[in-house]
Amino acid sequence: MGLKMMVGKPMEALMKSRLMVALLGCCMMAQSASAAVLVVAEARGIPLKPGATLDSTKPLTLKQGQHVTLISETGSTLKLDGPYNQLPAAGGGGGVGLNQTLAALVTQRQARAGEFGVTRGTVLASLPDPWVLDATHSGNVCVMENGTPTFWRPDNKGAAALVVAPVDHSWNAKAQWPAGQDRIAVTTDVPMRAGETYVVTFNGTESAVTLVQVPSTLTNVEMRAGWMANRRCEQQAQALLKTASP
Repeated sequence: MGLKMMVGKPMEALMKSRLMVALLGCCMMAQSASAAVLVVAEARGIPLKPGATLDSTKPLTLKQGQHVTLISETGSTLKLDGPYNQLPAAGGGGGVGLNQTLAALVTQRQARAGEFGVTRGTVLASLPDPWVLDATHSGNVCVMENGTPTFWRPDNKGAAALVVAPVDHSWNAKAQWPAGQDRIAVTTDVPMRAGETYVVTFNGTESAVTLVQVPSTLTNVEMRAGWMANRRCEQQAQALLKTASP
């Protein structure tokens, strides 16, 4: 009897220890599963840069006048303003869904066109690839981090001339677009930088495009499309979402 008691107590303690470790592991797994990565799209008054990541399970503190726009893993947009001190997803709920953001951009574009009495630009061409830039359309264009800008044209039947230059025309890059080719990569001696606006001349017609960098911290299609939509690259966002369709 004495021997059994001496063996039993250590065994009981060992089993309890293993059970506690197992329960702790389950808790950690559950916490990890509920954690979501949020990527900063815009920040004002707070030292966060676009592309930075936040953990949705950790409180975010914003003072009066501070603002942050976040992109969730589903592509939703969360806009938070200070004063704020809670979990990022709490005050913003589920945020504005990706489809809602894209629909709002279409409505805004149509409204702007109506104000000026024109219809040009209200309907954007469907891109064959989300990472090509429409050479016939003004607006924001998104390029992956460290990516090379590649322009696309909807009609490739004839040859065409393409010129890309900064707004001050301090330099320009010229390319001849062969017939039958719908896209062309433009390389320049001076790198095209995110946030800068460039004048694109396609067969004599000028358009202005602003380059937007898509950070590598956006890890799935929905996040990248959400970023694109938030930065008004809706043409590319729609093309990207089509790549994820079954």
